Amino acid sequence: MTLQVRHLPALIATALLAMTAHAAAPGQITLTSEQILRAGIATAPVVSAASGSGGQTLAGTVVAPTNAITVISAVVSGVVRQVHVQSLQQVQPGTPVATLFSQPLMEIQRDYLHLAIAARLAQDKLARDENLLKEGIIALSRVQDSRGAAQQAGIAAKERYQALRAAGIGDAAIRTLVSSNTLSPTVTVVAGVRGTLQEVTMTPGQRIEAGMPLATVSKDGARWIEFQASRQQAALIRTGDMLQLNHCGSAKVIAISAQVNSANQSTLVRAVPTATDDCLKLNEFIEATHQGTAGATGLRVPAAAIVRNGEASFVFVRNATGFEAVKVSVAAGATDPVAVTGKLVAGNPVAIKGLVALKGAWIGLGADGAP
Repeated sequence: MTLQVRHLPALIATALLAMTAHAAAPGQITLTSEQILRAGIATAPVVSAASGSGGQTLAGTVVAPTNAITVISAVVSGVVRQVHVQSLQQVQPGTPVATLFSQPLMEIQRDYLHLAIAARLAQDKLARDENLLKEGIIALSRVQDSRGAAQQAGIAAKERYQALRAAGIGDAAIRTLVSSNTLSPTVTVVAGVRGTLQEVTMTPGQRIEAGMPLATVSKDGARWIEFQASRQQAALIRTGDMLQLNHCGSAKVIAISAQVNSANQSTLVRAVPTATDDCLKLNEFIEATHQGTAGATGLRVPAAAIVRNGEASFVFVRNATGFEAVKVSVAAGATDPVAVTGKLVAGNPVAIKGLVALKGAWIGLGADGAP
């Protein structure tokens, strides 16, 4: 077999190292400074992920937290007479959403009027009996009966009053109802929070049952970002880490799923933006860079330092007697420098040139020195 001339320097260096290097420990390649210089081996330091210039890139989607979605529903059944809003509209507490024509609402008003009158009459009777008791005309037992009847009538009236308030009838309207004895068949359903209408599920003329949702509101300022991280990426992320978004500032990791998605084998990483403005939009696709792990335990090395041996990845770390092959796990999707985990310390010099000669010497160590 004829060897190409351009491969001769590397082959010669590899052969020399293989003959002169020996294993002082598993994975250790013992070399002198002269041998390292002659083989053209150069090194670069391992850096902390927190101080590195690069970072692994994550992709995710902006979603609304489960506690940020509010459903606007009708307390009483009826027919939609008018819709006052549309989807994606901003609403405030008290913003009219829809007007309903409701026969059950009239029945509640009627019941309340009856009970309110009964409660007032019971109070009047109690007041008369109290005066008669003071004058010694009636017995105490009769007053006690009047007190019980007045209390029961008051409770029944309050129950119907609360039903009217829950249906959307205000205090002023209830006072008008009592003073005028005029029933109203319509009620206006209003928003209870500030936010954006995500969906309006009603149309004019539609029959609405009690409790049926009319619209959904997403509260302003409440956002999550859910990233899909590979196994290697998730291994380098911790709760509390900061992510630099490609726009809209940064986000803080608040949760990491304990299981993987069965469809794509990714791990869910949830983060919350640090800014409280409305820069992020729901369902928006966004990318972020993970700069480092909380506590600065993440490390980065130049991509040129990574050496493959079978399915495993290694780096050659310079020490007092030469180089040691150290096994590392490489984060998928990382930029140069790449994020790694392993028995490394920030500042360790790792080989970035002359790797062909080093790997040849490493593999040729024999059974005792094989990793």
